[in-house]
Amino acid sequence: MKTAAHHSSRKVTGKVIGILKLNTHFPRLQGDIGNPSSFDFPTRYITIENAIADNITVADQLPPELQLEFIHAAEVLIREKVSLITTTCGFLSTMQRQLAELSSIPVICSALELLPLLKAIHGGEENIGVLTFNRHNLNTIHTAGTQPAAIEGLLNGDSLRRVISDDLDKLDQDQALREVMAATDRLLRAAPKLTAIVLECTNLSPYKQQIREHSGRAVYDLVDAINWLMLSH
Repeated sequence: MKTAAHHSSRKVTGKVIGILKLNTHFPRLQGDIGNPSSFDFPTRYITIENAIADNITVADQLPPELQLEFIHAAEVLIREKVSLITTTCGFLSTMQRQLAELSSIPVICSALELLPLLKAIHGGEENIGVLTFNRHNLNTIHTAGTQPAAIEGLLNGDSLRRVISDDLDKLDQDQALREVMAATDRLLRAAPKLTAIVLECTNLSPYKQQIREHSGRAVYDLVDAINWLMLSH
C-alpha cells in the first residue's frame, strides 16, 4: 500500500525531526510546522496519502485503515532514526499512544499533549483555553481528558478555514490574521480569566506572537514543544 512521499530540509545537524504530514498543498507560512524554515533542525516529512483536513479533524477516533497509514509511516521514520516524531494536525492527538508505543523515539502528535502539564503549571484547567480549527469536533478524546475553560476556533465562513479545508493555493494573510484575532477575542469573552492559550491547529502558529500580544496571555504551540524536546536529548 502506497501511503507516503517524503523529503528533507537542508540543515546540517545530528538530529532530525520526523513529521507525518497531511496530504495538503495550501500555503504553509513560516511558523507552521509544515514549513521546514519553522525549525532550527532538519526535517523529514512523510505525506500520508489519504489524510486530508476534513477526515482528520473529526470528533471520533480515525478509521482503522487510516490509523494504519500513520503507523506505517511512523515505522519508516523510526527505521530512518529520526530524533523525534510529530504531525501537522493537532487532532492527531488521538494517535499519540499508538505512535509513542512503537519505539523509544519521543513522539508528540499535538500541542494538546501539553494540556496536563499546563494544567499543573497554570493552576488548573479552568485557566487554559484552546484555539482550534474546528471547535465543534474537538472534545476530551483529543485533550487527554483535560477540560479547558473554553475552546474557540475558526468559523465556517473564515477564509483561513476555507483555504485549509478546501486545500486552496492562495491565502490572504491579512484577512487570516483578522480572523485569528477574532477567534482569540471570542475565546477571551468566553473565559476572561484564563492565563494560557494552547494552539491546537498548527496553521495558527504563524500568528502565535500576534496572539500573545493581542491577548496578553501565555501562548503554547507544537513548534515550541518540538524545539524544547529536540533540545532535551
